[in-house]
Amino acid sequence: MAVQEETEPDSVARARDRLDREAEAVRTEQLERALSRLGERGELTPAQRAAVERLSERLVEGVFAGPRERLREPSNGTAAARTVLELFD
Repeated sequence: MAVQEETEPDSVARARDRLDREAEAVRTEQLERALSRLGERGELTPAQRAAVERLSERLVEGVFAGPRERLREPSNGTAAARTVLELFD
């Protein structure tokens, strides 16, 4: 366990976990939809499928980078955690 994780408030750790779960749920749902639609037009090659999967990962990483960074800030982490937990609970 990292030192930061050991010393951070429990709400920050819970918020980070919740944010990660929500991000992965959105990514998975949208990836499945995209692959299904693309599959209707013909079979995707393994390289094409991998490219679409990587795109979904990069998009989610980009969208959630700001909130994750706010959770890491010592001065704002607890307030950001409260907001994340309110949004997703």
